[in-house]
Amino acid sequence: MKAQIQANYEERLSRYVTLIQGTEPPGLVPKLAVYRELLRQHGMHGDRLWKIEPVLHPLIYSAETDLHLATARLLEDPRRAEGSLFAFLDFCIKNQANITWKSGPPSVDVLDKQLNELESRRNTINAIMGRRDKFFAHLDKRYFKEPARIYLDYPLDADDVIALVNAVIGVISEHQWKLKGGAAISVAEFYTIGVDNMVRNLETGRRMNFPGQLD
Repeated sequence: MKAQIQANYEERLSRYVTLIQGTEPPGLVPKLAVYRELLRQHGMHGDRLWKIEPVLHPLIYSAETDLHLATARLLEDPRRAEGSLFAFLDFCIKNQANITWKSGPPSVDVLDKQLNELESRRNTINAIMGRRDKFFAHLDKRYFKEPARIYLDYPLDADDVIALVNAVIGVISEHQWKLKGGAAISVAEFYTIGVDNMVRNLETGRRMNFPGQLD
């Protein structure tokens, strides 16, 4: 019984690690890194960024939507999705005595803290789910008529989304660390540098090919 629960726990955890750290397809960590760096570039350049490359404007929205959808997939109502991180934490709490970390059974206090960290961001979760369910995954009649209204009815602050995604990544990383005594090497910096280099190269190319456009 104990060995079966431990194997189940480790298998589920390995799937979550792939979903956050994977590169093909990109997981939550690379998606977040790309989104954050695009926002940083916009913060540095302002709307001048669209002069460097107009396609960067819809690209930021695409990166944002992609991040929202990937996060929503991990935070489904546990009654609807076995892969929900809430379902995983519930499994851990119920089977705490039969799961072993490097230091022994996981502390219920640690598991409760992880659950509470996610629940404390429930408003952000609800807004992401609302956008997904009413517009991105299924087009509600109301938003078919007024697409832009989805942003008013389900407002989201970028910093709140980033904090939520970091909380999700933190929960999974903590389990991996406590189970194995280490965590997967983060790929975030690679993607951050990649976006920064992309914008620099686009700016250089714009100056060379279209002199005066950025002045």
